[in-house]
Amino acid sequence: MRVSTYEIILPLIGTDDKEIPGKALLVNGLYGAIDVVDESVAAIFREGELVKLPFALRERLMVRGHITRKDEEGELADAKLLGRIWNKLVGHAATGPVILPTYDCNFRCPYCFERHRLTRGQEWLGHEMKPEMVEAVFAALQKQRDKGHKINSVSLYGGEPLLKENKDTVRNICEHAKAMDLGLSGVTNGYDLDAYIDLLEEFEVSQLQVTVDGVGALNDCRRLHRDGVPTYDKILQNVKLALDHGVDINLRVNTNGDNIGGVKALIEDLAARGLQEATPEEREKAYKEAQEAKKAGKPKPKRKGFFSYYFKAVSEPADSPTKVTERQVMDAILAAGIPPLEAIRKQSQYSMPMNGLTAAMKQEDYPSFAPSFCGAEQGMLCIAPDGLLYSCWDLVAMEEEAVGFTDEEAGRFFFNFSKAKWRTRTADLMKPCQTCPYIFICRGGCAPEAHRNHGSYFRENCGESKEIFAFVAPRVVGKKWEETKADANVASRSCARTSASCASEFSVSLAGPVSRLTEKERETLMTSTSQKEMFDIIKEAGIFFSEEKEEGKQG
Repeated sequence: MRVSTYEIILPLIGTDDKEIPGKALLVNGLYGAIDVVDESVAAIFREGELVKLPFALRERLMVRGHITRKDEEGELADAKLLGRIWNKLVGHAATGPVILPTYDCNFRCPYCFERHRLTRGQEWLGHEMKPEMVEAVFAALQKQRDKGHKINSVSLYGGEPLLKENKDTVRNICEHAKAMDLGLSGVTNGYDLDAYIDLLEEFEVSQLQVTVDGVGALNDCRRLHRDGVPTYDKILQNVKLALDHGVDINLRVNTNGDNIGGVKALIEDLAARGLQEATPEEREKAYKEAQEAKKAGKPKPKRKGFFSYYFKAVSEPADSPTKVTERQVMDAILAAGIPPLEAIRKQSQYSMPMNGLTAAMKQEDYPSFAPSFCGAEQGMLCIAPDGLLYSCWDLVAMEEEAVGFTDEEAGRFFFNFSKAKWRTRTADLMKPCQTCPYIFICRGGCAPEAHRNHGSYFRENCGESKEIFAFVAPRVVGKKWEETKADANVASRSCARTSASCASEFSVSLAGPVSRLTEKERETLMTSTSQKEMFDIIKEAGIFFSEEKEEGKQG
């Protein structure tokens, strides 16, 4: 009997941003168990003297996976098993197409990771995706769907996808997406957005990411128009216009040493312009109304678009004089007077673990055991104007990094070995990640960052994941603990009361269903090439118990 290899022990922090006396947080990074215990229990965990725990509490913590009788190899086998289940039934079941109408862009942002495009010349940059290629791309997507791949939406990317001179090409893409009943979203600098309002409405584009980097001149020298004209005011005017026409806008702020001092001024200016963020409750209500309308065969209810914004540190080499850490960005948001829990939502890399914890604490499903950091290792497919295919949008236009191409005549995607290699860049398969407590939290980190730091896209990149989780988890769970007055029972089962306080359980744990698998079932899950055979086993074990979830996993 020992403490799990994947155990994370943290303080618990209340909404006053102070540690809650006498309490501690246990998170198991393998099974997803989230429990609040007395600090005395956490101390016993740190010492490894588990026999000191009251019997009932010890047994319950063992069921949850915090304590185990398995050796490290036994737990590692569980990690590999869960990783393979996810990879085969979820990661390989979907295709997330990202289409680039052109590589051209009307901005010349100094930190752009696509700067290498500019060396190719304007003739190459200005090339739009030909109608024949659009036809071939969607024919290939239909073939992917016919094979069982789940394809729900298309995202527009670039270059700048919404250049006003490219509207005919964008319309063609949207028409093909509509014919396949695919949702539409996009990443745009927002400068020509006013030329697309009618198209956005016609094709019900659901969401756009737009970027500004500061107020006025600070933004204009970073979000730099190629003609040297100011960009800030026009971008935000277009943001308001899109919101008025029902498009959700997520405003991104790329942050480094040149503009981190302008965080507070930008937050204040957005508020002064009436750009207020929608609450989670408002979003949830709108989502439910849209789902109900869809089930009833009715049009989606009309509403104003939801606005949100977030900050993200610019990816730069470690020796760059303008490089800042994600924690420095978080500190700048806090210094602007934003309360910690709200600040977490506004910091890109901090919001991700918050979302995972929040979902797990609803206890409507098992915590995520995705071993891949992002879509690059799963189903994302960036399709260039010339039909070349890339797994990661950071690598578009780097032809040596293409994972395949679109055959215009056959209307098919052809993939090379690199596509399969990207599928192996998951935490369950990368040795340094396999026994890390953050295996399904960090999930191996960002591939381009790994290349920047280690010279390979297929290395792990821990980055600031541990520090970020240590900031986020105590506050997110602490708030929930205060709301439920969790000294007693929470919504889930709680162990029998003893003279020592009982653990308060805030998630369902994967330790249970994994333990219910027989050796034969485990062997089948680790060797089978049949998705149906694998799904039947995990369905019987209860890992996916929601009908809607089951349909999604089968893809």
